[in-house]
Amino acid sequence: MERSAYLLDLESLTYEEAVELQVRMASMVSEYDFSKKYELFCGVDVAYSNQHAVAVAVIQNEDGSVVEVSKRRYTVRHAYVPGLLFLREAPPMLNVIKSLKNDFDVLLVDGNGRLHPRKFGIACYVGIMLDKPTIGVAKRLLCGQIKTVNGRRVVVLNGDIVGEAVAKDVYVSVGHKISLSTAVEIVKKLMRAGRLPSPILVAHRMANEELGRRK
Repeated sequence: MERSAYLLDLESLTYEEAVELQVRMASMVSEYDFSKKYELFCGVDVAYSNQHAVAVAVIQNEDGSVVEVSKRRYTVRHAYVPGLLFLREAPPMLNVIKSLKNDFDVLLVDGNGRLHPRKFGIACYVGIMLDKPTIGVAKRLLCGQIKTVNGRRVVVLNGDIVGEAVAKDVYVSVGHKISLSTAVEIVKKLMRAGRLPSPILVAHRMANEELGRRK
């Protein structure tokens, strides 16, 4: 099925419909590397205050210099539901990313990808809708168990490796069009001045600063 078929009004979905959508779309995720060159990195995050939200997308070079920033303000229309973060945050994330003038090689999303009970977190949805290599970076373990395999602290769910713990409270998983090993390599390379990769960290800070200015 074409990606356009999933351009739905997410706010109108019931819990059961949202879960069914995740199950159907999970088979569309590719865990193979579609590129050999990653030079421009986009990080995206959403900050909240009551019913107000600010989404920020930041494109950086490998050295951390900022190429472009886009900010968008939104009214929150969907409550947070565990396992269904994409209902609340995917629309603002997609809108702010699409407002960027520059292209990028890989997207880093503050949220899970394959590391999800249905193996379809927000990074998978956003990656598929954009048709871009996408990585999920989460700050807490949503599901699964951590096991050491060949020196790596991987996250195992129902017998499958769905992510990797790369630092304390940093869990990496495939969003779309990238392998887990490449995703981990990129995240580690971009972790400079904090526990999160720089593009997400900068987007997070800018979103909160913008939210504070407009209260």
